[in-house]
Amino acid sequence: MLCGLLTGVAFAAWLGLTWVQDHLLSPSGFQDTARSIVTDTSFQTELVGTLLDRATFGLLDDYQTGLDPVDQVLEGVRERAVGAAESFATAPEQQGMWTEVLVRTHSANVPLSPEMGEAPENLVVDINPVGATIDRRIKDTIGIDPSLSSQELTVSVPGARTGPAIDAIVWIAQWRFLLPWLTGALGVATLLLAPRRWLALAGLGLAGLAMTGVLLIAALVAAQSVTSMSSVEPVANLVVSEIAGLLRESFVARCVTGIVWAAVVALVGVTGAVVRRHAVAYH
Repeated sequence: MLCGLLTGVAFAAWLGLTWVQDHLLSPSGFQDTARSIVTDTSFQTELVGTLLDRATFGLLDDYQTGLDPVDQVLEGVRERAVGAAESFATAPEQQGMWTEVLVRTHSANVPLSPEMGEAPENLVVDINPVGATIDRRIKDTIGIDPSLSSQELTVSVPGARTGPAIDAIVWIAQWRFLLPWLTGALGVATLLLAPRRWLALAGLGLAGLAMTGVLLIAALVAAQSVTSMSSVEPVANLVVSEIAGLLRESFVARCVTGIVWAAVVALVGVTGAVVRRHAVAYH
């Protein structure tokens, strides 16, 4: 019983760690997974607008005169600046800037190995490349520098406490190559020690299914918690919620695949047990 349960735990851990390595720990894997979000023009436009809400409204407030005609002119200038920045930042030739956001955010949060130090305590989103690019464009357009790049655009999500979890995952991921062998060894041991091997095989499938379900629920709860915590910072919340949603879809797909395979093993075991029972009864 215990051996079968450990097999299910090892199977779920292997499933989860391989996904984490492919989509989170690997810089290229993270970029490949999240690139479809940061290269989406609607996301880019919303992020640029959120950034400019931080700067241009406050900046042009300094120039408010209280005279409606003048203030309307200033509002027109603001709208022209926002439009120019959005169209420039979402242009195809700016895709490298958005990829740089992913590179910086990943390197700020995920050490490639335990020897490279610890992850920051809270989740960090680095959008400095966008701020610097928008500064240049708005200054060229209307002659006013919004000074986005002088603001703190390496945004931390307070209370997220992702650092300890990332450090633990980075350390455990070093041993992920052993998990398939451990899963296989525990599975074989369970079958050899069981008096009814078909039922034991069914139990292995059910254990894998249950442990994968537990892993999936835990991951979804953690992702929702981080997304909720990021809501205090609009820029971070936009980036975190979009990327977390994409990663969640990928992780759910991986877990569903594991659940299907575990269910197949359980079904084979149940079928074998039923067939054997009827064969024994017949003889």
